[in-house]
This record gives sequence, structure tokens and C-alpha cells, in this order.
Amino acid sequence: MKIAILESIIMPAGHEVEFDRILVDELNNQGHEPVMLVPENFPFKIKYNAKVDYLEGGEVVTYAGSNKFQKLWLSVKRESRRRKWFNSAYKKSIENNYDAIIIPTATYRYLRAILDTDLKNSKIPVYIIFHGINPQEKANFVKQAKRCERYPDIHLKVITLRNDFANDGLKNVDLIAPPVFKPQDLPVDKNLTYMEPLTLGFFGQYRREKNVRFFLDAFKQAKFTVPVKLIMQGATARTEDSEEFEKIISEYRDVQGIEFWHKNLIGEEWQKALLGVDVIIAPYAAERYRYHWSAMLFTAIGFYKPILQSPEMNPEVLAAYNVGEAVALDSVAAFTEQLEAFVNSYPEKHGQYKQGLVEANEAYSHENLIKNIVEI
Repeated sequence: MKIAILESIIMPAGHEVEFDRILVDELNNQGHEPVMLVPENFPFKIKYNAKVDYLEGGEVVTYAGSNKFQKLWLSVKRESRRRKWFNSAYKKSIENNYDAIIIPTATYRYLRAILDTDLKNSKIPVYIIFHGINPQEKANFVKQAKRCERYPDIHLKVITLRNDFANDGLKNVDLIAPPVFKPQDLPVDKNLTYMEPLTLGFFGQYRREKNVRFFLDAFKQAKFTVPVKLIMQGATARTEDSEEFEKIISEYRDVQGIEFWHKNLIGEEWQKALLGVDVIIAPYAAERYRYHWSAMLFTAIGFYKPILQSPEMNPEVLAAYNVGEAVALDSVAAFTEQLEAFVNSYPEKHGQYKQGLVEANEAYSHENLIKNIVEI
């Protein structure tokens, strides 16, 4: 099948870029012909193994560097261009003989836009992917999804691990499992051998919700019976975040076993860093992780690394697969106790985590993602 991936979001790196790569690579693996269908002059961050077709309707609109009033105008401009892109996609699907179209990252606004364009009358399946629907968005999503029901080739795919739509009567919505993120340039060691020191890795963009001081205090107080090393990486985009992270580094610089990395990790350097630790730490206490799948959790699974995570982070995964532990974030004392128990028992339990990671990788495979999206 010739399948167009309609991408109109400019992304510096990270989740969306890797998700598009998963789609392209797995479509190729399954014998399909992926095509990147993008606005003119689209600034690709990586080279995908796919042909490129260009939409009419203008270039991508970005809010980068704009103030509050400029954003209002740019928002109107983006909505107008989105409708032009969707009309163009309808024409391209006929001219270029596509068998299906995938919109890889959408919100309810995309549905509202599609209903104003020719794409709603598509003669081929249009698969629109939503990366979770939180309670604040749900009413708008359900409203637009019901409006789409009269158009048989508009298929809505919500990536989620829970069912929040059981009582909404939506006939055009499928709930599908997330995919793992795997290293693209380096091999994965699936054997989980125990070596000393046991290396814990705390990675990603520095944000207050990641409980950095909370975790560092617990690590400082813990009594480990095996040698332990902690790598604490923080990527900062704003001056205030950078200053705050540097302050944290100065406060904990003398704690034995902690190594701070204040830098961005991109591409092969990011993959190497993750593969170089034994366990990934992700105590991100944010309620939104119940509704949106966590890129870090599914990166840990794809890299075959056990995870210590907050209870809010896609709890369905740990309920089904023994890939790590959910840690209490109510108090430093409780967290310290759990951290000690996890680390000190790791030499005996790492084989159990290995089996859980194998099972989770099978369940959340790229092959299953494509099969769940594309109805052949």
C-alpha cells in the first residue's frame, strides 16, 4: 500500500520526530510504500526513508519568537493554512494514487478543520492519531468525533492505555497501544547483566515537576548495600531553568556517587547515554501522564532498561509487565526506603525485569502499532 504521512508540525527533535520515523520504518518493514506529505519548504530534522510530496497552501506556521499578540494572528493563519493543506491532501491522494493517509499527531482542532475541507469526503482511509486525550480536552474531542461519524473513511486512533470513552458511543474511535522507542544507531543489550557500580540515569529536559531535589535528597540519605552511581542530566532551554539547575548542581556537588550533566543529548549521544546506564529514573509527578503516554517510559522499555517511575505514569504498564517499580512520592523518607529496596535487591531481581521487558517489547512493538493503525 502507498501510504502518505501528512506532517505539518515543525519539531526540533524528540517525540514527534521519532514517532514519524517509527511509522516510516515499520511501514517499509511491512512492505508498504510510505510518503512524507508536507507543506512546501518543510524543514525536516532527519532524513526519512520515504519519498516526499509537497502540499499546496503555504509553509508551516511557527510561534517561535512571537509575542502574545503575534501568536493570536499566527493561530488564525495556522488554522487557515491547515484547511488549505487538507484540501491539497485530498487532491494529492487522487493524483498520486495513495491507498491511505496517516495524520500522525492531531488534536480536536484537526477534526474541526477536516470537516471544513474536501478531505472529509476522502475515498481512501484517513487515519488520524491522537497521543492521548486528557479530561480538559475530552468534551471537545467527543463533539468533533461525533461530527465525523457520517464520513466513513475518517478513522480516529487514540494512543492510550485506558478507556475513557466506554460511555460515549463513539463508533469511529479505536484505542490503540503506544509503541516503544528504540535506539536507531546503536545495538541494544537485552541480557541485563549485573555489574558494579549499578548506574542509575535521570535524563531529559529539566522541569520543576520532575522532583529533582526530592530524588537527590532520597539518594543522599539512602543506605545502599551495593555500589551505586547516579547520572543526573538536565537539558535547559530557558535562562531561569539553566540557573535553577546550576543551583541544584552546586547544592549536591559533594554528594558521593552523583555525576551531573548540564547539556542537551541528541541523536547518537542520547542513545549512548541511555544505553550506558542500568536503570532509568523518571519520578515525574504530573497527572497528565495518566492520559498521555510517557515517551521516557516507552524509551526505557525499548532500550531494555528497568524503570523507577511515579505512580501517575501510565500505571497500566507496570500492572501488566514487571519492567520496574512505581515509587511513592509522598515523602522523602518513603521514597528513600523504596529506592534502597529496589537498588539492594537488583542483583537478585534483574532477571525478572529482563523477562518483563521482553514481554513489554512484544506487546508495544512497532509491528503492532502499524497493524492497529492501518486496517488492511
